[in-house]
Amino acid sequence: MVDYHVHIGQWAEMYFPAHWVFDELKANGVEEAWFSSTSSCRYCRESFDVIQKTLDTSDLPSALELYDFIKNEMKEALSYGKSIGLKTVPLYWVVPEFHFSKEVNLSVAKAMEEVPYQGFKLHPRGNHWDLSHKKTYELVDEVFSYANRHNLPILIHCGYDDFENPRFFEEFIAKYQNVMIQLAHCKPVEDTLYMLQTYSNTFCDTSFVPQGVQEQIEVAGFKSRMRYGSDFPITYWYEQLH
Repeated sequence: MVDYHVHIGQWAEMYFPAHWVFDELKANGVEEAWFSSTSSCRYCRESFDVIQKTLDTSDLPSALELYDFIKNEMKEALSYGKSIGLKTVPLYWVVPEFHFSKEVNLSVAKAMEEVPYQGFKLHPRGNHWDLSHKKTYELVDEVFSYANRHNLPILIHCGYDDFENPRFFEEFIAKYQNVMIQLAHCKPVEDTLYMLQTYSNTFCDTSFVPQGVQEQIEVAGFKSRMRYGSDFPITYWYEQLH
């Protein structure tokens, strides 16, 4: 069994280490896990929201410190997955501030060389993706271009607000139609169906899918383009802790 939507790392007040996540997945029959780090949602001193709100940054890591933490976190996760015989597919969760920081001095190619990532994660709710901002727009194009050249997938968080709509990155999905795109959560279903109908390189996943939506997508003829995704351990956090 393959789980195409898994996380490790910091989520809200909880930290979910790779060894705990991977042990739980394996115990429940998962043989392959596509995973990224929710530590990428943490604020750093250079975070757009921190700067705009002029929050106290004394207890926040710098962009470089957070980037290095996640880099080591992913490497350790890969090592542990290998030790227990779990096939893992690491996704680089792109944080714009890492690429805009002179201290980090990061290109997409450099990030992909420092960890053996096999794809990307874009989360327009967890991070600030303003496509009207020239550097942000260029970063998105750099990600899609790299994915296109290296035949790598991109997982995209989707939701009901305009900035996370399945069509938010449509310009790039249309431009790079050899890139496999996974639209997480199928929200809203109307826009998810539009993307599935319009672009053959789009897929969706079952993570946090609203009731009845999976059936809608299957009836529309896209059962083969819906992947299983648990969003574990975020599901555990919601069901057991809140």
